[in-house]
Amino acid sequence: MSSDKKEHQLVLNRRTFLKAAGLGIAGVAVGKFPFESFTLDEAMAAAAKAGETAIPTICAMCGPAANCGVYAFTKNGRFTKVAGMKESPVNAGGICPKGQAAPQWVYSPERLKYPLKRVGKKGEGKFQQITWNEAIAIIADTLKRQKEKYGPESLGMLSPARRTYSEYLNRFLIAHGSPNYGHSGICAMQLSFGFHYTVGDWPRAVDYANSDLVLIWGKQPIYSAPAQDGARAYINAKARGAKLIAIKPSMEPDVGLADLWVPIRPGTDAALALAMLHVVVNENLIDKPFVEQWCYGYDQLKEHVQKYPPAWAEKITGIPLNRIVEIARLFATTKRAGIDLGNGVEHVPSSNDAIRAVAILIAITGHLDRPGGNIFGAASKMPRPKSVNMQERYTQAWVDKLVFPEFPKAFQPFAEGTSSAYYGLFNSVLTEKPYPIRAIIAPGSQALVSNRGGKRVVEALKKLDFYVVADVARTADMPYADIVIPLATPYEIDHPFEVRGNWIMARNKVIEPLADYKSIFEFFCDLGVKMGYGADFWGGSMTASMNDQLKPLGMTIDELRKQPTGIKYEMIPKKYETYETVFNRKSPRISKAPFLPQGKVAIYNTSFKEAGYTPLPEWREPPESITGTPELTKKYPLILSDYHTSNVYTASWQRNVPYLREIEPYPALHIHPDTASERGIKNGDWIRVESPHGWMKVKAELYPGIRPDTVMMLHGWWQGCKELGFEDFPLLDGGANVNIMYSVDAQKAFDPVVTAMSSQTLVQVSKA
Repeated sequence: MSSDKKEHQLVLNRRTFLKAAGLGIAGVAVGKFPFESFTLDEAMAAAAKAGETAIPTICAMCGPAANCGVYAFTKNGRFTKVAGMKESPVNAGGICPKGQAAPQWVYSPERLKYPLKRVGKKGEGKFQQITWNEAIAIIADTLKRQKEKYGPESLGMLSPARRTYSEYLNRFLIAHGSPNYGHSGICAMQLSFGFHYTVGDWPRAVDYANSDLVLIWGKQPIYSAPAQDGARAYINAKARGAKLIAIKPSMEPDVGLADLWVPIRPGTDAALALAMLHVVVNENLIDKPFVEQWCYGYDQLKEHVQKYPPAWAEKITGIPLNRIVEIARLFATTKRAGIDLGNGVEHVPSSNDAIRAVAILIAITGHLDRPGGNIFGAASKMPRPKSVNMQERYTQAWVDKLVFPEFPKAFQPFAEGTSSAYYGLFNSVLTEKPYPIRAIIAPGSQALVSNRGGKRVVEALKKLDFYVVADVARTADMPYADIVIPLATPYEIDHPFEVRGNWIMARNKVIEPLADYKSIFEFFCDLGVKMGYGADFWGGSMTASMNDQLKPLGMTIDELRKQPTGIKYEMIPKKYETYETVFNRKSPRISKAPFLPQGKVAIYNTSFKEAGYTPLPEWREPPESITGTPELTKKYPLILSDYHTSNVYTASWQRNVPYLREIEPYPALHIHPDTASERGIKNGDWIRVESPHGWMKVKAELYPGIRPDTVMMLHGWWQGCKELGFEDFPLLDGGANVNIMYSVDAQKAFDPVVTAMSSQTLVQVSKA
């Protein structure tokens, strides 16, 4: 069958797809939740009428960082419901199912209510109840002993999804003396790194209002952001007549409005970007004045991309060469065009190459920091709150102690501070190279279902000297913990304040804590004081912490709290083409060397070359793929990858919330109807999915909007739901944990520069 016919076979009626998927225009299941949104006066009036109390606060059901403004309602001291806050510039009153399900999450029987100390073997899950102060004392005593015997770097911290408390984790490590913040290696920082070291900043395609063309690439713009935020911009752009192109392996709600769907094979984004560069360069579709004045290394690029013609990329990406040429020409010749690049490109061993290639593509076609293109961030008149991090204490000796650098030591620290790769912390426990991590604190992070290589993580958890889990509810790796710290939900605390863009708002307590616990902020303050770091933790006072951070704004937390819906600062008018400023920015490295040594777009990256890495983006196959390991395709003929975004769940939690579980009760594998029919699989069948590394038992969801050679599922499945009678799934083979399916071969599965880990493999699917 020809490539054109194959592509034609993939195209289907968008409206039929959305109806079959049961999705509204914003990708949210319709019919379960009543929708309410209020102004402050309306919320107070509605509460008074119902004999309730309405508290303005900030939703805590997804992230990263602060998101939607909400009104939380209580009756007789019990949290009952949530409504959207119309005054919030983030969500403008919108609220998703996760936000509306918050009361069920708070009162879940899965909540951790008391500190626990392990009394059985690791993995047995046998604990005895202790007090908060006893737990803090045990952790502090253990860390002090290990610091004296092995050095402070023997402590590692697992990063959660980016939250306001993330800087407190870094602060504790800095006070303690360890650089080993274990960042995921698969989220946000990889995109940020690639763009910063190519164009000096992370330019976003957020100027939808001025765009005539947007390429949505490896991203889900509808429900991967605060309620209505991405959806509103996307729909408005469509209504205005902008052309939208979605580049992704399967159809999601945004594809329903797209003009063109480009169903790329998972993990091949770098190949597509390189082929598009081939077209643009060879057809001279560049902004010549910009390239001559502001780009370094264009001549090297012209020679380099000859290796990557569209015919070469067609075999790898599964996209017909004429389609590759078409979208390259369209992007290059549309005056106001941007690329909205998402998290999907961060889950491949060619992650940095893909990001750099896209950044170069944006730059040489004249779409960098111009109206409708990828623009450098606009600023507001809000003074920036003082950082909780203490990066001024970093030294080269500090960087040299990193156990498994997320980014090369020559490029450390980066935006959030020094970091080791999340998986690398566990790997050091097993290999003891260059030294073993002895203790790990896991705040709001589930290593067994959030990261690749669950089987190896279990081995490491059994061997690890000391493991602390700090979370709101039971976690997948809790049975291996030595100490379990229960945490308050953000609805049970009055801190911190939150900042989103030009909006700042105090968090207000909705209900009193349900049991013997405090917030994650208070946990690190209490632990810091007990360790002897009280001067760095405001003597344990969160009020002092917030007041310290608010000094640049000239206010205290009490004064901010007098503004119940926060303060919205005026935006500074956006200035475009700020190249002279951005291209000469200093990096956060110890040397403070600029991101761009020549003060120009680093097409040919001399900093990378000096550090021993390729100066131009290249192609690197996933560990297992149709074109990279064809010998495996006889046994494993299909490509597996996973979704990290859901309209109902956040990452690997919330499956225990009944309202949400009713919407999406089972782990489901999206499989094309023709692919399923060949295997005798019907919709809803339990199926076995097997890769070279493990196997899962999940349900089949016949999904016409996916490549026939590809299957995909949502990551993070393990948790049961007691109220609905759902049991936990096994964490390893036979469960629904997609992370056990992928390679963790250090030579194949990691990006050599940014340690991004692969979420692609080859599988066979059969009826269970």
